[in-house]
Amino acid sequence: MTPVRIGAVVDRSVLGIMVDFGKGVPYHLGAGRWDDAALSEAEDRLAETPCHAGMPWGHVVFPEKRAPELLLAAKWAG
Repeated sequence: MTPVRIGAVVDRSVLGIMVDFGKGVPYHLGAGRWDDAALSEAEDRLAETPCHAGMPWGHVVFPEKRAPELLLAAKWAG
């Protein structure tokens, strides 16, 4: 198994979004399609899901755009 890090969240709504994403995966996969290609497709669809956890109601974040920004910032921050 690969080591993982667990950290604090902005607020509990972030955890709610993660749970919603987990519950949404079966809706993006066909019956019996739990292979790498299908999971990648579900990941791509979930990345397009608007999120606003920890933000004012009018501020929406799309994971496909925000995640690379945060990862790049984290890479060069330390």
